[in-house]
Amino acid sequence: MKRTLLIALVFVTACGSSEEHGVETALRTGARHYRSGHYAQADTAFALAPSDARAVFNRGDADHRLGAWKEAITYFDQAASLASDPMEQAGAYHNSGSTRLAEALQADTLVLKQSKELAAIKIEGDDIAQKVNLIVRRDSLQRMNQRMEALIDSSLAEAIEKFKHSLRRAPSDEDSRYNLALAQRIVSTRIKEGRGKGDGNDDKDKDKELTERAKAILQRADELVEVYKFQEALDVLQQGLKEDPTLKAKKEYVDKLDLVTKAAKAT
Repeated sequence: MKRTLLIALVFVTACGSSEEHGVETALRTGARHYRSGHYAQADTAFALAPSDARAVFNRGDADHRLGAWKEAITYFDQAASLASDPMEQAGAYHNSGSTRLAEALQADTLVLKQSKELAAIKIEGDDIAQKVNLIVRRDSLQRMNQRMEALIDSSLAEAIEKFKHSLRRAPSDEDSRYNLALAQRIVSTRIKEGRGKGDGNDDKDKDKELTERAKAILQRADELVEVYKFQEALDVLQQGLKEDPTLKAKKEYVDKLDLVTKAAKAT
């Protein structure tokens, strides 16, 4: 990104009421903390002027610096709603989009790191307890990656919309134009790579291979697993494999149950 944030530390120059005085104090105190790098204190100070677009914007700015993406996004969106000037709205939308883009890039880095860890997991050997631990770790990483992929997709889509909102109000803003193109390029790359399947599409595709009888058998096994009757669930699936070959699509599930029951017997 060419630019991450706009910093709009604007102050009230005259105050004729206690409310205006409170806003000015919040802006000045927050700005002092912000410039000193004390972003948490800045956030607290700006929070004392919750109805002022500038203070709310600056609160988002401080939270972005802290890496508190969700909070920063909330405040930038609020600032866009509170601001009456189109350029102030454009700045808030730009920052909202930039924060969402930062959130997506951070999540992508985590997915790549966890994918390497997943690739290194080898479930082999005769140590049943170790194999069970590896399966649990693998499944945990897979679920986390699915959630992260879904987060990346949603954050990129929302970032694109925010940059468009910014450009509608400030068509000549090259920073928003650049970030919009970057977000769109990332989405295109993800599509080409077949990523963004954080909604469990792989499992859904496997389920499509099952007959209705196989799905009923699987549901019965799931019900037994829910009440920790792992051996009975395994028996249901193994018998089901003899009756309906399409259950082979769930071989990983069967193998996992087999390991769990063996581990239980070994304890």
